[in-house]
Parts: sequence; structure tokens; C-alpha cells
Amino acid sequence: MIITQRIVNIFIKILVSCFFSTGTYLFALELPSSARLVFSDKNEFKNISVEISVWDKKKGISRLDFTGTTETKVYQIDGTSLTLDQMLQPIIANLSAKQFSIELYCATKVCGGFNFRKNLTVSNPPFMLINVANYAVITAVKNNAAISIIASKLGKTIYLQIILIGTAEYDLVLNQKKPSKDNYGAKLAEDGTIVLDDLVYRSGSSDLGEGPFDSLSALAKFLNSRPESSIVLVGHSDTVGELNKNIQLSKNRAEAVLDRLIKRYDIDPSRISAQGIGFLSPRTNNSTEEARKKNRRVEAILIMP
Repeated sequence: MIITQRIVNIFIKILVSCFFSTGTYLFALELPSSARLVFSDKNEFKNISVEISVWDKKKGISRLDFTGTTETKVYQIDGTSLTLDQMLQPIIANLSAKQFSIELYCATKVCGGFNFRKNLTVSNPPFMLINVANYAVITAVKNNAAISIIASKLGKTIYLQIILIGTAEYDLVLNQKKPSKDNYGAKLAEDGTIVLDDLVYRSGSSDLGEGPFDSLSALAKFLNSRPESSIVLVGHSDTVGELNKNIQLSKNRAEAVLDRLIKRYDIDPSRISAQGIGFLSPRTNNSTEEARKKNRRVEAILIMP
């Protein structure tokens, strides 16, 4: 995803003025970081059926019925080169790791084309759109819980609907996988942003550890290979302390990264800037020390002219 400087400035202003949460990094339903939540709805008690077979001319579609708390979320992923299968395969692997049984995974013609699609429960447009020539469906079941996923791609935009039945996002948290040194640049180029998750600071301080840090050497290598690009470093904090102090602390930590890139890796200062937004954009809740540790981070956002 390519982001202009103007968009980044707007993005940072929005973050500073409102709270919002993301769950794309630690969640079993792992999505590209460019995924935007465009619709959300929750029902405390609802009867719902999910598809567990492809469409058959004689039998139609087999379903399982569930009753319980149901949460629907719709995401849009713009400007992606990913195919549906490339995006969904890691989700299938993660759900299997959480002991969900994959009852159905099919795409377009195998599902049954339009005959299958017309029987799907889909959120209203413009939030969710289905391209009958390019869609895929996953149904995963575990005991009395189920997850229904519908994905479709129109042009370079993926529309993704996730329905959680009898389960919640915090039930699907995975151990975070850090990118390897060789993958930092590839992830930054693909997603437009990356967490520099190997940085070490003293508690309550913006003093960056001596390192070396794989994320910074990989980031410097990426910038040297893309002389037309620049980055914004965005610092984040946990919720301990006042917002204003956390915003300043997170900015100071981002500035420490900026300083290291300039002094140790000879990156042109005009290609890097630093911002801090405190605890306004958490990766997860702040209920435990482990969760707070995940929220204390610096991200790099790619800027292209």
C-alpha cells in the first residue's frame, strides 16, 4: 500500500483525536495491516446457520445451526496484490492451530457460483460487496462456536466479512510472530507499514538500547534500495499514565529511532520524521503486562512521492 504525506498527516490527526483499536497482528484471523474496519455489529443472542457444504443441484447447501452471541465485522483491503487464497490460507492455518475444524473452504465455481452466493448472509453494500466471479468462503467450527468468513475481490480491493458465533477475538489471540530480518523490507513494501518489534527501551524512558536491532538494519537497507521513498516513525505507548505524557514519551521513542537511523546508518534526515500518539492506537487491550508490552512500540509507515 502506498501512502502520500498528506494522507499520513490526516491519519495522525485522526489518531490523536479519537480512540480506535486493531486486532490484525495478534489475532488468529490475521489480516494485512492495510485492512480497514468499515462495519461492525453485535447481537447478544441470535440464531444463525452457517454453510458446511458446497451447493448441490439436488441437495442445495448443508448447514449447521448455532445460537449465541454473534459479532459481525466487515473489512476492506485496498490496493492489494494478494489473491484471496494467499490471504485466507494463513487464517485457515491459524484457526486449525486454535483447534477449530475447517468444515468448509471453497472458492467461486467449486462453491457453486451464483447458486451458492445467493444463499449467503451478506452485510449490506457499500460495506460488503460480492464479485460472483471471485469469492471464497470459510466455515470453522469448535464445540458450540463457529466462524464464518466470506471474502471477495473486486479490482484491487478485497471485501471481507467475518462472523464470530459463540466466540470472541480475545479467544483467538496467537503468540506473535516477529518478521525475520529478510522479511522486514518485503512486509513494509507490501503493507505500507511495519512494527519495529525488536527495539528495547529502558522502562519509562525513551533511551534506545545499544542493539544492534535487525529491524533497523533492515529498514535502513530498504531505504537505501528505495531512494525515492521516505518514512514516518510513529511511537505508541500503553495506558499507564496520562495521555499527554504518553504522547510525548511515544514521540521521544520514535525520535530515538530516527536519531539512530541517521547517525548509525547514514540515512538522510529529510527522509524520516517522527510522531507520537500515546495509547490511542492499541494492538490489544491493556489488561496485563504482556498486553501492555505489545502496545509499547514504534511503527514505520512508508511514504512514496
